[in-house]
Amino acid sequence: MTEARRYRWLTAPAAALWMLGVALPLLLILRLSVYSRGEISGARQFETLFYQPETWTLDNFVQVLTTPFYLNTLAFTIGLAVTSTVLTLVLGYVVAYAVYRSSPAGKVVLLVLVTLPKFTNILVFVYGLKMILGPSGFWPVVAAEVLMLLPYAVLTIAAALEAVPFSLVEAARGLGASAAQAFWKVTFPLSLPGTIAAATLAILWSLGAFLGPYLLGQPAQYTISVEIDRQMNHDLNWALAAALNVVLLGVMAICGYSLTSIRRRLA
Repeated sequence: MTEARRYRWLTAPAAALWMLGVALPLLLILRLSVYSRGEISGARQFETLFYQPETWTLDNFVQVLTTPFYLNTLAFTIGLAVTSTVLTLVLGYVVAYAVYRSSPAGKVVLLVLVTLPKFTNILVFVYGLKMILGPSGFWPVVAAEVLMLLPYAVLTIAAALEAVPFSLVEAARGLGASAAQAFWKVTFPLSLPGTIAAATLAILWSLGAFLGPYLLGQPAQYTISVEIDRQMNHDLNWALAAALNVVLLGVMAICGYSLTSIRRRLA
């Protein structure tokens, strides 16, 4: 046994945990998505209330991809994710740059202020926003998502900025570059991989948004996650809920893979 194979056994517990916690549930969701809807009336078995066992069909995916309601919900989910991600990156970069240029004491103060909301219970946080922002709507939902994402974006971008040697900026200034030119030619390009990483976290979080749209949005602002909950707990159509979940995971996978590929090219 080579040394590499010997150490490979050390990853066995992590691999087993991944199989139990991630791979197996995903396979169960995928199988559930190709069941037929259960007959609610006259069900003989408990599980037939939610789906028909031993059935295989793609009708759930056809329904998701051809029904205007689900397509509009998916489009709104993507639009909300993109809007929240862009605003989070803009605000997050500004705050992270302020952290980068601050003194050690200033860094501590800014980081504490940024991460303080994460020490609050998420329900208390969202209900507090509901009281502050007033009537439900699109922008309250966006504001909630941005505020929940901002700490992660700031920490990720700040870490990328801290890896940029300030001596390079000083060298650019010494060669005649203005402060703006030094930022756009030196600081920003070198911090871009970290910014893309923050964008990946933000858009994946936003695509799965549930609490913000559910508590702060109107029915027109409900996301796919809210619709999955409605199908699971109200319509009792677990097969359709699983199909919606698979479609959402597919969109997440495309976004995550695309942004990760861009970040690797920039690194």
